[in-house]
Amino acid sequence: MKNKKHMKLAITTIIMFITAASFTFNPGNTAHAEQPVLVEENFDQVDGDLPNGWKTIEGQAKVENGKLKLTSPSSSAPARVVVPLPDKNENIVFEADMTFDSTVDDTRWASLMYRVQSENYPYYQFAIRRGTTALNGVEFAERNAQNQWVVPEATFFTEKFEYKKPYRIKIIVSKNRVQQFINNKLVINSDQATNWTNGDIGFQANGSTVLFDNVKVSTFDQDLPPVDNSGAFLPGETETNIINAPTLIGSSLPEAANSNTASVLLKVERNGSGKLMTNDQRLSEVLSSVQNKHIPILQIEQKGIEEDVVTILNETQTTDVHIVSSNPAIVKEITTLMPTARGGIVYTKNSFNKHDLNQLVRTVHSSNAKVALIPQKVLTLETVHYLHTRMVAVWGLGAETENAAHELIHTGVDGIITNNPAATVESLGKYPENTIVQRPIVAAHRGVPSMAPENTMAGYQLAYDLGADQIETDLQLTKDGYLVIMHDTTVDRTTNGKGAVSSLTLEEIRQLDAGIKFGEEFAGEKVPTFREFLQAFKGKDVILLVELKDEGIEEQVMREIQEEGMIDQVVLQSFNLGSMVKSYELNPEIPIGYLYSAGVPEAQSAKIQNAKKMMNYGTTHNVTLNASYGSTYKEFIQYMRQRGMLTMHWTFRDEEPFRDKLAQGLIGPITDYMQWLTDSPISLETPIKKVNLKPGKTSTVRAKAFVDYRTAKKENIASELFVAENTDVVKVNGNTIEAVSPGTAQVFVKHTFSMLGQEWNVVGEPIEVHVRK
Repeated sequence: MKNKKHMKLAITTIIMFITAASFTFNPGNTAHAEQPVLVEENFDQVDGDLPNGWKTIEGQAKVENGKLKLTSPSSSAPARVVVPLPDKNENIVFEADMTFDSTVDDTRWASLMYRVQSENYPYYQFAIRRGTTALNGVEFAERNAQNQWVVPEATFFTEKFEYKKPYRIKIIVSKNRVQQFINNKLVINSDQATNWTNGDIGFQANGSTVLFDNVKVSTFDQDLPPVDNSGAFLPGETETNIINAPTLIGSSLPEAANSNTASVLLKVERNGSGKLMTNDQRLSEVLSSVQNKHIPILQIEQKGIEEDVVTILNETQTTDVHIVSSNPAIVKEITTLMPTARGGIVYTKNSFNKHDLNQLVRTVHSSNAKVALIPQKVLTLETVHYLHTRMVAVWGLGAETENAAHELIHTGVDGIITNNPAATVESLGKYPENTIVQRPIVAAHRGVPSMAPENTMAGYQLAYDLGADQIETDLQLTKDGYLVIMHDTTVDRTTNGKGAVSSLTLEEIRQLDAGIKFGEEFAGEKVPTFREFLQAFKGKDVILLVELKDEGIEEQVMREIQEEGMIDQVVLQSFNLGSMVKSYELNPEIPIGYLYSAGVPEAQSAKIQNAKKMMNYGTTHNVTLNASYGSTYKEFIQYMRQRGMLTMHWTFRDEEPFRDKLAQGLIGPITDYMQWLTDSPISLETPIKKVNLKPGKTSTVRAKAFVDYRTAKKENIASELFVAENTDVVKVNGNTIEAVSPGTAQVFVKHTFSMLGQEWNVVGEPIEVHVRK
């Protein structure tokens, strides 16, 4: 009787060799019932032993309560079951429900194995850690012929697997292509399954007790799309000499199609037939047409379509996408349903005051967003910088003419959304080499430790005086529960005392001298409390970049920030992602960042894939990616800029890497040497916008430079005129324009300066010169 039960649903239901002629490849729903089924098992008719033909290779495995149960007490004692396939076709869909019953810790895992050779190894597997939100939470892994692990690709899932909760796991493997899904969401897309073309399937547990159910294996007779179409790409950009130039966004599909735009704005609505439409076409069709050509930015103002939008994004495997709206609730809902979707808030007021700016910052961050879309008419250089220091990227809407494009470029926006991309393309091509338009957001690391003792009020005040945009600091908790400023876990290095911060009271720490080791002139400097730090800069035009060193201090940090009225002047960061997630839950209006360091991939494709993974990771957790500068590279910086994520990077102590990363477009340096950038001009003020001349006549133009955002300090500066294009309309000599023949030309005022051992240019908005007889 038992054998009959085993036979009822066991391996082989080689049933229904129904033709797949009607099967159409749909990336959102690839396994169709029409495909020949090789294995189908729900264990309802099995108890105790495994189904016929299933084999325990190692460890403990049995069927219990209608589920396959694998038990592995430790990583050194895994449990594995192999299931032979009656048709070892190279192309299959393998799916099952998987439930973690228990794990030794969150790093332990379970897997679905496939293309298993010789009933043991080598094989591939879809490995899933209980802590799926870690950067290696899910893997496409290989157990090779030497019985060693190789992990070609690893990433994260947007939620941590819960105990006792089943998740639907699916693998599609076709030739060398593999797609791995969790709950029908694509998490791994690889072309590296090249070593073995067929084999059996199986299940594995490592340091965990795991349940599997509703197992199904079907043949798959389609080719998966090339991995190049997986959504990790760098759109083409307009050639320009501007460092960190704004990314170009077409305001509709026709504009994007006709110009070299990185992104396209698609306004989405439900039509009378209930279909989601954009540009008079079905949204699903448009998303498929722009894939790997332009980054889609979906503007949604209509309530009630959020779930349908997410469904279409999943069906089309559109993961690289922005959701923007003037209604923050829409952005919040869609990005909650699809955590890898980036958010943006459309600003609709006709002006800005400080309250408006602060409210916009709070709204952006609390809506799971990082970008503000703002009409050109209300944007200024100062407004953009204000938002940048609070980790809000800015996309300006406008640039309808070439002159308007220049004006918008000079505000320092991160992106330009326009009905006339050609005007911006023309404008971007006219700047001299190494032109800086968007000044970096400079964070003074622990003050200015190259000139004053770190993490002291003397160092912080010096950083402020030198023009820091942000002042970075570190928090530790004393024995008696006070937050103090200290980087190390002990006071030994920076003070004349000894001992762990956590074992000393505030009074004991306040008796220490935090300046004497740096120099006699700083003798008597105290270790500041967090409240003193906040109070010292309240109301001043500077942002405090606060790193949480201790775990479990998030509530107290938030309480002190709120009590001191500093919500609008603080940005938080930590190496502990969990600490930032908790901080966001406590107050989502305060921007947060994740500190990390990682190696740089060698291959171009791997660099872009890594940038995509990190972008999705940051977006999922609403954090900026505050990586060490050695973790960044040109493609990473470009990827972030095109997708509207500002990032801070630590810690620059040498001029050469500082110079090189700025030249690549890095926007947020954290440095011990604030003084290196203090005297660099940030913009030029051109005294006139238009000049009318007759042939043979001249005009002399001299500019002033802004050198400090905070004080709006201006000073006379050496400048010369510059014309980018060959023209017979004018000649320039120093600061003089000479009219040659009738026509129109654009002339820039340019200042060349030295910073970090390299020459850079800053230019004013172009002067339009009209030459008439």
